[in-house]
Formats: sequence, structure tokens, C-alpha cells
Amino acid sequence: MAYSKQLLRRLRNEIPIATLIAEHLKLETKADGGYIRFLCPVCKEFRTATNPKTNLARCFRCKKNFNTVDMVMIVNRYNFKEAVQYLKGLDPQKQAERRDALAEMLPNLLKRTP
Repeated sequence: MAYSKQLLRRLRNEIPIATLIAEHLKLETKADGGYIRFLCPVCKEFRTATNPKTNLARCFRCKKNFNTVDMVMIVNRYNFKEAVQYLKGLDPQKQAERRDALAEMLPNLLKRTP
């Protein structure tokens, strides 16, 4: 299955990497001077940082750069396709569509409740 450049760009840029690391992948994190530091999944050190401007993460010990796809692949031991599918479930656009669909369905569901 091929993924569009637009979808991959959105998954890499619109899902905040700090949120992905802390809330979804559940890596150990520390707040430090406006940056989120996390336990590097490669070298297991805290010499890391996330950059909200570039939406990238870096380990300064093992010199590894991470984007959202890389991070999911490494932490969850997924291949590229599995990582993209995982991130699609977190995609803000898809989540907004699901919320809108649920909001439309909710009044009808409430009417059916005795």
C-alpha cells in the first residue's frame, strides 16, 4: 500500500512529537526549560529533547534524530506500514472527523434511550 506524500507529511508534522512520546508511546519524560526530555529508546539515556518548531526529537548521546514515524517504529517495533497505520489513528484530521460524526449521531442515539 502506497501512502501519499500529503498524508505522510501531515502525520510527521501535525501530530506533536512530545504528545506522541509522553501520552501515546508512554516513554518516561521530564520537562526541562520548555523542552520535553525523554528516555531515548535507542541508548536509554535522558540526553534528549523535542523541538516543537520542527516537530522532531533528538538524542544527543547516540546522535539519533526522530520524527513521529521513526519514533513509533522504534518504540513499538513496527515496520513502516504498521507505524503509519498507528499514526493514522492519532491523525488530528481523522480524530476531528470521528468527533463530528459522533456529534451528529449522538442526538439520534439519545432519542432511542428509554
